Amino acid sequence: MAEPVVFTSNYSDQSNDNGFQWDFRCERCSTVHRSAFQQNYLSRGRGALRSLRDLFGDRVPLLHKTSSAAESFSNSWGAGASSTKDRAFANAVAEVTHQFRLCAGCGSWMCARTCWNDQVGQCTRCSPLVAHEIARAQADARGAQIRDAAQRQDWASQHDHATAARVTCPTCAATTAGGRFCGSCGTALDARVDCRGCGHRLQVGGVFCTQCGLAQ
Repeated sequence: MAEPVVFTSNYSDQSNDNGFQWDFRCERCSTVHRSAFQQNYLSRGRGALRSLRDLFGDRVPLLHKTSSAAESFSNSWGAGASSTKDRAFANAVAEVTHQFRLCAGCGSWMCARTCWNDQVGQCTRCSPLVAHEIARAQADARGAQIRDAAQRQDWASQHDHATAARVTCPTCAATTAGGRFCGSCGTALDARVDCRGCGHRLQVGGVFCTQCGLAQ
C-alpha cells in the first residue's frame, strides 16, 4: 500500500505497460510537476518472452511455459496494485517532494516554482513578491488615472442631444453609426416633420398637429 502524499492530494497516474510516472499538481496554482519515467522491467521481460513465444509457437514447450509464467507473475506483481508499482510511486514522491514547500505562515503546501517567496521563506500569499506588488499597484494607479482623464474629457458636445437617436435605418434597416442620414440608402434618420402652422416636430404620418391641432 502506497503512503499518502503530504504535499498535495491532487496527483494523477500516467503509468502505462512500459513503466511508471505520475503528475503532481500544486493545489494553489495547479502547476504540474511530473516525475521521471521509471521503466517497468517486468513488463519488458514479459514482452520479450511473448515475442519469442509468438515466433516459435509450441515448438519450444519450455519457452511457452516460461512465457505463460512470466505473464501470470507480471499481472500479479507488476500491475497497478503491486508492490512494484508502490515502490515506483514512493520513488516518484521522493523525487518531486523538493519542488514543494510548507509555509509556516498559513500552514499550506505549495510549489516552489510559482507560489514561494524564497527571499522571505513564505508563500506568496503570506509574503507577496515585491516586484509583483509594485506592478499591481502601478496597474491600479494607471487604471484610476485613465478613468479620471476620461471623466474630464468632453465626449458629449460633438453629438446631437436634441434628436432622438436611431441605431437602425427606418427604410432599409441597416445598422447606423449616428448622424442625420443613413449611410446605406441615404434616407433621413429623423423620421419627423415640422407642423405647417406652429413648426412643432411631428412623427411622419400624423394627420393633426399634437401642439396646435392644425391638419397636416
